[in-house]
Amino acid sequence: MPSPRLIGKYIELVEYHLTTNQQRVLRTTFLPRPIGQLFTRRRAHSNASFSADELSHFNALASTWWDTNGPSRLLHKMNPLRISFIFDTIDQYALPALSRACDLHMLDVGCGGGILTESLARNPRVASITGIDMSEDVLAVAQQHKKRDPALVSGRKLEYSLCSLLDLQIPKAASEGQQEERYDAVTLFEVLEHVPNPSAVLQAATERVRPGGWIFVSTVNRTAAAYLTTIFVGEKILKIVPEGTHTWSKYINERELREWFVEHKTNVPGSGEHWDIVRSEGCIYVPFVGWRFAGPRDLGNYFLAARRLE
Repeated sequence: MPSPRLIGKYIELVEYHLTTNQQRVLRTTFLPRPIGQLFTRRRAHSNASFSADELSHFNALASTWWDTNGPSRLLHKMNPLRISFIFDTIDQYALPALSRACDLHMLDVGCGGGILTESLARNPRVASITGIDMSEDVLAVAQQHKKRDPALVSGRKLEYSLCSLLDLQIPKAASEGQQEERYDAVTLFEVLEHVPNPSAVLQAATERVRPGGWIFVSTVNRTAAAYLTTIFVGEKILKIVPEGTHTWSKYINERELREWFVEHKTNVPGSGEHWDIVRSEGCIYVPFVGWRFAGPRDLGNYFLAARRLE
């Protein structure tokens, strides 16, 4: 964690360009919050999925989703890091008695135009993947792009669905007497910082993972440094991210996410579930190079992997 003096310098730099009210928000929201506040501060929203403003923002980006030099170019550049994080983690931390290393059935939440979803569908270790999103326009782009690859059109290895995670039915058992066939892995990449109720989304994700399975998350810490890099520089100065993509108050500190699993999925008597955080990595974007795992996991962007034990 950076020193208070360094954080103070970040705040002074950013505050110079903010209004008085924005300065107050900066001084209060980047500080760590009690775990209860993190997932209740947006409780006024009845829908745990994307808000109307978020959907409108991403619908406007639909037509350029697959332009590798367009507004979504940082997602394209992050895709190799996502893939390596998933399979390196499975290879290193899989439980022989519970986890599958191949023939994986996966769910990509907030799949957007299908950048990650298509890559996973082409991976020989993946048996099937479903991508879900709330944006009709963006999902239509995903469906159209899928048709460009005959290998993805034939069979049912890749499916898309216009729905929220909370509305997605848990897969039923193949035959009577069998347990429900849940997913081996659920991905929540750049999702939690865009939803009104991240706790409900996380809860729904855990309910859809089989024992030995995984939840993979990437999001952003709520720190002054993250505001400086992702919003002030990324959106307002360099404009490498469309303005309005991020809302700083929705960022989630790595510690807060880790504590959610401890409180909701580890220390709950009779829950029948136990989850471990097996890996957490900070990552940074290096111009002309791409995304790299580097830096503290509690400062800016980070990836986190949680494994279900039972």
